[in-house]
Amino acid sequence: MKNYRNYVSQAMMEKIHEQSLRVLKEVGVRFENQRALDLFKNNGVKVEGSVVYLDEMTVVNAMKLAPSSFELSSNTKGNLVIGNESRITMPSGGPVYITENSKIRKTVNNDIINILKLNSTSTEIGYQYIDFLPNDEHFTKEQKIYSSQALLLKYSKQPACIDPNTFLMESTLIYDATKKSIEIIREFEGFENNDKHVNSFCVNSISPLCYDFAPLEKMFAFCEENQPLWLSPCAMPALTAPPSVMSTLVMTNAEILAINALAQMIRPGVPVIYGNTSAATNLRTILISFGAPETMLMCYATAAMADYYNVPCRTGGAQSDAKDTDYQAGAESMFMMQTSMECGTDLIFHASGMMGSMNLYSYEKFILDEECIAFARRMVKGIDDSDEKVCFEEIKKVGPRGSFLTGRTPKMYREEFYLPKYFNKQDSNVWQNEGSISILAVAQKAVKERIDSYVAPEITKEQQKILALYLPDQYKERI
Repeated sequence: MKNYRNYVSQAMMEKIHEQSLRVLKEVGVRFENQRALDLFKNNGVKVEGSVVYLDEMTVVNAMKLAPSSFELSSNTKGNLVIGNESRITMPSGGPVYITENSKIRKTVNNDIINILKLNSTSTEIGYQYIDFLPNDEHFTKEQKIYSSQALLLKYSKQPACIDPNTFLMESTLIYDATKKSIEIIREFEGFENNDKHVNSFCVNSISPLCYDFAPLEKMFAFCEENQPLWLSPCAMPALTAPPSVMSTLVMTNAEILAINALAQMIRPGVPVIYGNTSAATNLRTILISFGAPETMLMCYATAAMADYYNVPCRTGGAQSDAKDTDYQAGAESMFMMQTSMECGTDLIFHASGMMGSMNLYSYEKFILDEECIAFARRMVKGIDDSDEKVCFEEIKKVGPRGSFLTGRTPKMYREEFYLPKYFNKQDSNVWQNEGSISILAVAQKAVKERIDSYVAPEITKEQQKILALYLPDQYKERI
């Protein structure tokens, strides 16, 4: 069951849609890409300079083309269906900074490798992602672009979202580099059918109401290759959006409708995920604030609008603005994760490890966020009220003042009740007598054990040959 209707009514959804259409017709959206502008013009859309003005019929018909669910295919990692409340969790990638023992330091290559190992050994992560290796000065040109892609294909145990590193690349090369990245995946997976969805790409707007050149180049490549898109604005109220939750939703919905219209012109029927990572703004510091009740309300509204248009939904996961793995980190992350699970989000990005307003990553928080994910999954599973679970015959057999405790834990109990891996459920005195070990220390130990336990999946010699050109020397055989 999706719980957003406690916060977002049908009338509100319709108002967001209607006001977004007004924005698209009267204000327009800026597209800083001639390829996009030409396609709009060829489809009879009004274009003035770099601003595109969309009419209701164009927008509504385009949304009808997008499917309600789709399957990502992988021969080596298994397939993923996104849609119909799939609640697939996806980790944070690799931010600029790592928090370690209450100190903040820059991310290094080994952090990205450790994050890959943690993700791959997780039972709570369903869709893999890592960021680019920060120190690539000794890499070849090909390795700088495709090394993260090659690492994920060789070493990940889950299907992965793979993005070539086109940062600082000459603009005319981005489109071809993106096409090649998709071809590498197909070759590695052994797919000759080009219609299979093997990758996905997140298209972010530059709020207010703008899409810049590079993401649009990548988007053209993905659409032409029939690869799904995430459509995800990230606006900041009173800074890059108007100063209310409703106005932020109206404006970002207009951004999403506009980019979907372009996507469907490129490739009718290409899958899209309706996403919105807009959040509150801390005007004292001019920072985005994910750990805020308004951010959670935007998550509910995002799920509601995705249902309104009958497409899959993406929201944020265990996000926090905390700077250490502390009470604030836990509270904000649990609220955000519970919200994402409750509203039936199909793809939950940043489900583990991230804090500091998207700037910090914590190994320990990754471990503890897994616990939050499991808690939230159990909550949305609800109560099984079947006759079997009523257990009337057991109640009758034990009778008044009896005991249901037996020698072994009943199978039904194990199915019904979540047993935490890391949260402390000991007696207080026992905990103290055993050394008063903090939950952070437990998580630190678990991080080391998890990283040490990683075993790479097997790949064929042919697959190794495909990746050899793109893997840096120190990662060709092992990580």
